Amino acid sequence: MSFVPPLAFVFFLLVALLLGFGGKRISPQAPPDEEATTSYAGGEDIPGEKKFIGYRVFFPIALFFTVLHVLALLLGLLPYGLAWVGLVYAGIIVLALLSLILR
Repeated sequence: MSFVPPLAFVFFLLVALLLGFGGKRISPQAPPDEEATTSYAGGEDIPGEKKFIGYRVFFPIALFFTVLHVLALLLGLLPYGLAWVGLVYAGIIVLALLSLILR
């Protein structure tokens, strides 16, 4: 019975791929229009500028959510009698996240 989850994953992955590619093929295609790609600001023309904002803000937020997801996964997979281990680990994670936030 341990082979059922991987088979279900592959099955649903194939279903998602079929729906995605099939939907893309049968969806109506809009004709190319230059106006669809321009910004609108009350009729005035906005000069376009490229700006590189960087990833300085992105990586701490990504790390925060990654750590929270790993904690949720760990707590969800703990055996029945080891709740205290999960609480200790959650406390360590809270301290790590506080150091990430308050740096």
